[in-house]
Amino acid sequence: MTLVAAAVQAVLLLMWAASVAFCILSAHTLALFYGRAGREKASRGGFTPPVTVMKPIKGSDPDTYENLASFVHQDYPAYQIIFGMADPADPARGIAERLVMENPDIDLSVVITGEPVGPNYKVSNLHYMLPIAKYDILVIADGDMRVGRDYLAAVGSGFAEPGVGVVTCPYRGAYPEDAGAALEALGINSDFLPSVTLAERLEGMSFALGATMAVRREALEKIGGFRALSDFLADDYQLGNLVKKAGYRVVLSGYVVDAVGRREGVAGYFSRQLRWGRTYRVSRPGGWFMSVVTRGTGLSVLFLLATGFSSAGWAVFTANLAVRYLQFLVIEAGYVRGPGVAGYFWLLPVRDLIGFVVWAMSFTGDTVSWKDASFRIEKDGRMTRLDA
Repeated sequence: MTLVAAAVQAVLLLMWAASVAFCILSAHTLALFYGRAGREKASRGGFTPPVTVMKPIKGSDPDTYENLASFVHQDYPAYQIIFGMADPADPARGIAERLVMENPDIDLSVVITGEPVGPNYKVSNLHYMLPIAKYDILVIADGDMRVGRDYLAAVGSGFAEPGVGVVTCPYRGAYPEDAGAALEALGINSDFLPSVTLAERLEGMSFALGATMAVRREALEKIGGFRALSDFLADDYQLGNLVKKAGYRVVLSGYVVDAVGRREGVAGYFSRQLRWGRTYRVSRPGGWFMSVVTRGTGLSVLFLLATGFSSAGWAVFTANLAVRYLQFLVIEAGYVRGPGVAGYFWLLPVRDLIGFVVWAMSFTGDTVSWKDASFRIEKDGRMTRLDA
């Protein structure tokens, strides 16, 4: 064996060992997070500021009605909900208007927004919805999220301290019905959610998550309003980051939202992951590069290849599968419990290998596909539409 080959094997082995440590540490921090979430729920007080829920939506699927309705039916004293869409013929418009008609005693409205103020159409919708928002706590959530009746009570209570500018909620994958949706849910539950709780534990929150971005109006105005986010694909990251830089705290709520994704297809899953990968690589370049040490399955395959399929290589590969499945069992069965996800556990190594390929490909280009359009991600995280 040459010195170079030995060095490569040693580096891969050390990186794989670091990935095992990450598996253990992330599972531990997730357990701590769920313990805290339970205490938050038990001690949730009477701080219930009035809130405006802003739901920018585009298109519909069989779950849209139930997803939106879950935000409408809340055990909360004072709240307003605005449904906003750019296209008057959007199929989600009829669903939103149905909810308005079915709930005359709840402050609901539907807004058809104007010309985009930037390439991020979701943020443009929010920009036009803001003038009719009645309250100073603005709760923004993506259209594929589903919540329980205590959701606003959990989010609103996060603003009890005046220095809090943003409250954000983590989310879990739920109800997958095909391989693409299952791969998505597995990634969220076994990797993304634990990594968020680990980031909070190690460095505090400096970003928000699209599952829920609740922001004080004064903090939003201080960063320049929604228009300041309209050129960014990762608007959730930018909102939390800018509010943090403006001197406010970003708080990770103990409330976990369901991300409902029944069908996506493997090609759609891969495209979405590559879009996220290239976006996060721009938003957090150092952290994204170092995330290679969290990708144990890919590293174990590289070690197996580097050792010429030796017994040591197979031992590491087998040990990695055992660690990953054990971590998934602890996380999914013990804490996350994403509805319908556990039955797809056998796809976990496939998800890991796709994730490793996506990580590598994120460094090979700066273009992404999003909502039937192509964009280039600039060095500062802004995006430029290529096919306008």
